[in-house]
Amino acid sequence: MKNPDYDSLISPSRRNLMKFAGVGALGAATASLVACSESASAAGTTAAATTPAIDPNAIAIMSANENPYGPSPMAIEAMSKELNNLNRYAYPLTQAFAAKIAEREGVAVEQVLVTNGSSPILAAFSDYVNVKGGEIVTSAITYEGVPRVAEQAGTKVVYMPLTQDLGYDLEAISAAIGPNTGAVYICNPNNPTGRTIEPAKLKAFIEDASSKVPVFIDEAYMDMADDFPAGVMTEFVAAGKPVIVARTFSKIYAMAGQRLGYGIMPADMAMAMRKTGRLSSVNHLGLVAGMASLDDTVYFDDMRLKMIKGREKLIAMANDLGRPYAPNPQGNFIYMDLGMNNQEFADKMLEKGVKVVGSRWSEKPEWTRICVGLDHEIEKCHAAAKQILTAI
Repeated sequence: MKNPDYDSLISPSRRNLMKFAGVGALGAATASLVACSESASAAGTTAAATTPAIDPNAIAIMSANENPYGPSPMAIEAMSKELNNLNRYAYPLTQAFAAKIAEREGVAVEQVLVTNGSSPILAAFSDYVNVKGGEIVTSAITYEGVPRVAEQAGTKVVYMPLTQDLGYDLEAISAAIGPNTGAVYICNPNNPTGRTIEPAKLKAFIEDASSKVPVFIDEAYMDMADDFPAGVMTEFVAAGKPVIVARTFSKIYAMAGQRLGYGIMPADMAMAMRKTGRLSSVNHLGLVAGMASLDDTVYFDDMRLKMIKGREKLIAMANDLGRPYAPNPQGNFIYMDLGMNNQEFADKMLEKGVKVVGSRWSEKPEWTRICVGLDHEIEKCHAAAKQILTAI
C-alpha cells in the first residue's frame, strides 16, 4: 500500500502544502513559525548576530569555510520556540520552505529540492548522471562533491585545467563537451580558489552548454561575492533550461551544524533525484532556522560585510607573508601558495593551535585554503604562519 505522506514528499505541490499545513499540531507549528517570521519582518530590524565567546586557548578553525559569527538572532529565536514540536516529522515545514524558495526564485514549487545542506543534491545529481549515462566535465581544483560521488559510482569525470591565474577555462570546458558528455559541473565562486566567472561570460557559457547537456551551478559562496546578485544564475531554471542551481545555509547563514540547502532545477529532474534514495527527511530545526534567516535581511547584509572584511584580512595576511594567492578571491577564504608541502604546513599549524586544510587538492601540493575566522583567530593564524613560513 502506498504511503500518502511519501507521495506528498515526492511531489511537493501547493495542494500538498495546504493539505499538510492543516494537519493538527503540525499545522499549528507551521502557523506559529509563519507568524514569528511575519512579526520579525514587519519590524524590519534585528539585533546583531551573537558572536561566540572568545576562548584564546581554543583551536582556531580556519579549514571548514564556516561562518564564525553565529546564526541570525531571528533563527535562534525561531528554533527555541519550535523545540516542543520536534516529535513531529518536518514534512509540512519542508513544503512551506520549498514554497518560500519558489516564490523568491521565481520558479514552481515542484522545481525546488530541499535537503540537509547542499551535499545531498551534489550526490543525487551524480547518481542522476550515472543512471542517464555519460561523463561529467568540470574543472581541476574544484569542490569534490559531484566528481567524488560520480567516480565512486563508476562515472568518468573529465577535469579541465585552470587558467594560469587559477580561473575557470570556459573555452576548454566547452570544447570538452561531446557526445559522451552527460553533464557539466561549475562551482562559482570556485572552492578552493575563490575565483568567480564574470556574469556575462558565465551566462553565455550556460546558454550554449545547456543546449547540449545539463549544467550544474554550485552557488554555495555567491552570497559573499562582489558580483552578487548579478552572478546568480537562477534565470536559466526559470526559463526552462536543463540547469541546476544549488545553495546552502551552511555558509553566510552560519547553519553548518543544522544542515539545510536547496537546489532549483527542472521539475522532472527534481523528481528523478528524489527517487535516488540519497535524500532523507530534512531536519526540523534547520527548516525553522532557514525560514527565519531568509526574513532577516539586516543579518544577511551584516554577514556579507563581515565576510568581505574577513577575506580582506586574509589577503593582507598573505601579502604580509609575501606569499602568492589566487587573485581576487570571492568566497570566505583564500587559496595561498605556501612554498612548502601543505600537509606539513597543516601539521605545524595545528601544533600552534590553528587548523587549516592539508593535502586535499593533489594538483597543487604546496597550496592551501585558509578561511575567515574571528579577528583573534585570523591574528593567531597570521602569527603562526609567519613563524612557520619564515623558517623555510
